[in-house]
Amino acid sequence: MDVITLDKFSDPDSPSHQLIQQLHQTTRAFAKTLNNDICDFGIYSSEWTILQLVKNNEALSQSTLAGYLNIEPAAISKTLSALEKKELIERRCLKDKREKYIFLRPKAQKLYDELEQAVRAHRQAALAGLSPEECGLLCRLLHQIYQNVLDKTRPSA
Repeated sequence: MDVITLDKFSDPDSPSHQLIQQLHQTTRAFAKTLNNDICDFGIYSSEWTILQLVKNNEALSQSTLAGYLNIEPAAISKTLSALEKKELIERRCLKDKREKYIFLRPKAQKLYDELEQAVRAHRQAALAGLSPEECGLLCRLLHQIYQNVLDKTRPSA
């Protein structure tokens, strides 16, 4: 397989282009390798994200989850349906019959700790060589980019 390096693909005069390209490539590589690491569990990284959020935030509504993940409702519904078929979650209406809330099923509770260990090992490998301070700085910088993107897409008042 041919390897395309970032310096050959990007405009060398554009550090911002290189940064965004690197961010995109890193995110894709992270998701792909995480998928490989957790495939034996029958889970994809997008499904893991939902399981983790539901585990740590009991009774999340489907719309809250979609908003937090910045995912269209139809896309989140598709992933939730897959998790339901795997008997890992259930969706229930509570007080507001129009809103569905997501709950982990016993099968997910049993799987969670083992899956979390695999995800943690993947994360540690990905961040190897970065100090806690560097991780904190990178997180703050990525958050700033995220906020800039959201601010750009919000309608002005």
